[in-house]
Amino acid sequence: MFVCGWDGGGTKTQVLCLDAHGERLAEGVFGPLNLNGADSARVVETVRAGVAFMAGQLGGLSACAQLVIGTAGVSNEEAVCLLTEAVRAAGYSGGLMLLGDQEIALAGAVEGPGAVLVAGTGSICCGRNETGRTVRVGGYGYLIDDEGSGYALGRDILTAVVRAEDGRCGSTVLTEKVHRVLGTADVRSMVTWLYAPKTGKKEIAALAPLLLEAIAEGDEASVRIADKAARELAALAVAAWRELGLEKGELALAGSILMRYPCIREGVRRRCQEACPQMTVIAPRGSAVQGAARLAYEHMKEGTVCHG
Repeated sequence: MFVCGWDGGGTKTQVLCLDAHGERLAEGVFGPLNLNGADSARVVETVRAGVAFMAGQLGGLSACAQLVIGTAGVSNEEAVCLLTEAVRAAGYSGGLMLLGDQEIALAGAVEGPGAVLVAGTGSICCGRNETGRTVRVGGYGYLIDDEGSGYALGRDILTAVVRAEDGRCGSTVLTEKVHRVLGTADVRSMVTWLYAPKTGKKEIAALAPLLLEAIAEGDEASVRIADKAARELAALAVAAWRELGLEKGELALAGSILMRYPCIREGVRRRCQEACPQMTVIAPRGSAVQGAARLAYEHMKEGTVCHG
């Protein structure tokens, strides 16, 4: 008997199987699973590969008591139907749960009451209190939300460049850096790049690392961008904390922005602990795929196997 957890992303899907004692049995990496970033054919291909990997474990698919899949987009009923049908068509008939990626991140990141704050291409906070109640704050997408994310940093970098061009603020070293990366010569050509059909949120988010270069050079506009990101991300965590009525607990900081941008991470830490003095800010205790596998194991142990 074993259980399995999947962390389905836009570029790769991590799969972790645990044995009947909750110990690591096998681990694999496959293609994209997030329907927000991959077409349905590739998602179905990933599902087939993941299920085939599970079938290769001792006892085969019939020995898998519970599968938990975490990925973005599960609030979309069509996405849920496609994933469910793909898993069943691949031959798996056991327990199945489809969860948001923030839910498996929370399960892996903290033990007991607390929250996980994730800032990557997007941003979101998910928390849980002593009674098991969960809340999510943010994560509404780049068009109206995702402040403090890689996309928001890239957007604010471009904003700083055009504001400097117009004389609405002082000059910034970001201007030269953006033109160097994009191969543009002026703001006009930069704006042409920005509004071209092939330019999306990932391309804008890819500009975010320029912020670290500019901050190292003492650029004031870049410092303001980082401070804004820290303020917005801390607001997500504090809102979740207060909504859950938490006093003590852990806040795990996850995602590429919080891991790779010390100025933003420390700004978030300081603001959160000022607002919630008994909050303990930590690095995630475990990964999202470990969280998915842990949830699958808990359902098996509790005898609450769920069939999607």
